[in-house]
Amino acid sequence: MQGQQLLPVVDEISLRLAERASVRGLLNSFFREIGAFDIRSGWSVPEILLAGEYGEPFSVQLPHSKKWLAGQLAYYSETGQHQYGDSFYLESDGVFSLLVTDRLIDLVLEEVSLYDQDLKRSERMNELRGQIDNSMRKMRLYIADALENKEEAAPVQLDYIGSEQSLLAGHPFHPTPKSSEGFTDDELPIYAPEFRASFKLHYFAVSAEFGEEEHLKDYEEAIPPAVIEQARRLLGERFPLYWLIPLHPWQAQYVKHSKQVQRLLENNSLIDLGPLGSSVYPTSSVRTVWDAEQGYFFKLPLHVRITNFIRENTAEQVRRTMDAAKILNSLGVFGEQGSFQILPETGYRTIRCGEFAGNPETDEQLAASFAVVFRKAGQLAGSVGRSSYVVASLLECFPGEREPKLSLAISQSCAGGVPDPHEWLEAYLRISMLPLLKLFTDKGVSLEAHVQNSLVTIENGMPSRIYVRDLEGISIDRSRAEHAGWVGMVISADSPVLYSEEEAWFRLKYYFFVNHLGALIHALAWHHRTGEARLWTVVRRLLEDARTESSCERFQKYAGDLLENGHLPAKANLISRFQERGETPLYVDIPNPILHCKEEL
Repeated sequence: MQGQQLLPVVDEISLRLAERASVRGLLNSFFREIGAFDIRSGWSVPEILLAGEYGEPFSVQLPHSKKWLAGQLAYYSETGQHQYGDSFYLESDGVFSLLVTDRLIDLVLEEVSLYDQDLKRSERMNELRGQIDNSMRKMRLYIADALENKEEAAPVQLDYIGSEQSLLAGHPFHPTPKSSEGFTDDELPIYAPEFRASFKLHYFAVSAEFGEEEHLKDYEEAIPPAVIEQARRLLGERFPLYWLIPLHPWQAQYVKHSKQVQRLLENNSLIDLGPLGSSVYPTSSVRTVWDAEQGYFFKLPLHVRITNFIRENTAEQVRRTMDAAKILNSLGVFGEQGSFQILPETGYRTIRCGEFAGNPETDEQLAASFAVVFRKAGQLAGSVGRSSYVVASLLECFPGEREPKLSLAISQSCAGGVPDPHEWLEAYLRISMLPLLKLFTDKGVSLEAHVQNSLVTIENGMPSRIYVRDLEGISIDRSRAEHAGWVGMVISADSPVLYSEEEAWFRLKYYFFVNHLGALIHALAWHHRTGEARLWTVVRRLLEDARTESSCERFQKYAGDLLENGHLPAKANLISRFQERGETPLYVDIPNPILHCKEEL
């Protein structure tokens, strides 16, 4: 009854919040990528902005039209993670006119399109506009559901699954952070993590002759014992002749439209066992699910376009993952139980049909459509899972609230109030930044430790443990891999996990220092109503101290680059998305806050 009365209000609020988050991500991406960093300085602004409720005005000259876009800043960010007011204005011939959201989005896309001389520019602009609308509409649905659930549910208690399933706005520098093409609207409540979904995995049994797999030694079977027993009963005496492959239930229906899959099913080379086992939970990546009982993630193939890509596991992606896993396993890092841990990808399994598929391209597509990667994370089961969270989610607020979920996670574990942000950040850096730098310095291993790949455990109000996941994004310095004897012994010389030292370091700088620390420091500063530069000084002091204490020339070189280089690399998601660059995105330089915060010292 009460929920029905609230529906019109919820709908109006969810629309406003989805538009605000979408415009923020689009503008922050656009301003970063055109080099508009300190947007507080610019041309004149309409008088209404000088006395507005949100804060100081901003203005930016558009590169191609040379007109001025103006508005208000609720918060100015040194790394471009600005918070805006609700009104924007466009100058034309010295006169400012109010922009509605649709016109503002079109204006930005028109400017971005002019960076591309391709004849398909108009087609690409329409496609990107459609995906922005898709993302904003999905975001609106997720926010509305969260608001309705908030009215009906008990006070929120955040836990691991809750953090994975409440990332409602997504990447703050992406034009389409919540777009998905594949799920129908009716399927979203069934499969979308934002709707707090859970479901059973759909299992197939593949004849061993058509199976392909690889596993690290010393790791147990990832398929749950209960599923194995159910499959044994279903297959009877045929059980030893088959391997079990779990699929996302949506993907299970999708693959059955393939003629090759139909042929495999007809001759019993592939047997559809249906839903088996306990329910699993889709995480913030949508296609990776968490089996809390088994203590495993399953990185599943899903033929749904989420943000930029169809999320299936290609042969190259699987190989990157397993090569990274074999090297890290040889280093013994998977067994470490300290404050910094890397979750191991323990193996994969798929089908490989060879000549039966008809041609190599079809064989590769079938393999990608069935390939599942197993990731062990027993540490997150039980009580630890109640105080561990995906970092990306902690940096967002619940819909309509002012404080990031990080403050809730801290207060749940500490009755003594919110810790000093400088002390909290220093503790966080000691268990994240320093181990990441040490791993790259000592072994040449660069982790893709962005905020969605990172989990944090918070105890007594302070960060106590960091987990980094998803080995597909690892990059390893080829020269040090060759020197260590990994090339030829552990992985081959053409492994896609190998990069030059410069590329591997470049990727670490972006994924951790720009993506991860940029977002974390913004959330802390926004929560504590302070400037970000004051918190970047904590990063600087710690790096200076570590450089002074280290006798390793390589560490001194990397720390020196972070301390003295005027710029850091940032991914240009907007222009890259428009130009359909896929796996080869563009990057831009942004001012290095670790250098430019020196005036705060």
